[in-house]
Amino acid sequence: MRLLHRRQGWVRAAATSFVAFVLAAGASSSAESQGTPPPSWFRVMVFVLGALTIAGIVAAIADTALLRRRPPSVRAQAVPLAAHHPSRPHAHHYPPRHRVAWAFCWVGMLLILVVAVVSVPGLVDGVAYLTDTGNTVTFDPVSHQTNCDQYGCQTSTDGILETGGTGVNAAWPDVVPLGKPFQVREPVWRWGLGAALIDSDGIAVGAVLISLLIEGAAVLVVVRLVKLARNWQRHRQQRIAPASVSVP
Repeated sequence: MRLLHRRQGWVRAAATSFVAFVLAAGASSSAESQGTPPPSWFRVMVFVLGALTIAGIVAAIADTALLRRRPPSVRAQAVPLAAHHPSRPHAHHYPPRHRVAWAFCWVGMLLILVVAVVSVPGLVDGVAYLTDTGNTVTFDPVSHQTNCDQYGCQTSTDGILETGGTGVNAAWPDVVPLGKPFQVREPVWRWGLGAALIDSDGIAVGAVLISLLIEGAAVLVVVRLVKLARNWQRHRQQRIAPASVSVP
């Protein structure tokens, strides 16, 4: 029963880490397509999520191998017992029985929140581009830059974005002639994944869809956080209650 419950916890941890990895990799790829690679710490986070996914899969496979070493009759008895006895496999249950798998699962979900916070500016800028809101400023192309990832290489144009009477570094996702300024849409929120310039409705729609998917996953994580806090408070009250009862 313990092996069955522990394997289920590892599977949940691997699935959560994989979802977070896909969302973070999608946000990173979206930023790359707009000519603005994400910061190095964001790439490290994507790597950590991939490593957590692999670790969860390996642990689940190891528990499966241990289960197969048990006699078939023992496994046949344990399966219905594990199904009827609570194992607290969900991340919002407290206290957890398998703390390592539970911690792995929560690391993945907390990283989903980090990705969601960083991707909010991309959602704002994408909506602003599609609704034709925001300021129009001048972009002065200075040099070309080629960024490569696992999906291939893409060349963008680095330059100066003249906004508010000052110039800031920016990147245009396409290759344009150098030394010939032109008008572009200024990002509404230049932070996180919103620092990139958008040059088409397709990129704007992609940024909005990816950001909405990430924010939806973050909402689910917040719901689990609230449930975890309630279960922790209930567990704490149950531990304190017997000590406060007076004995005649």
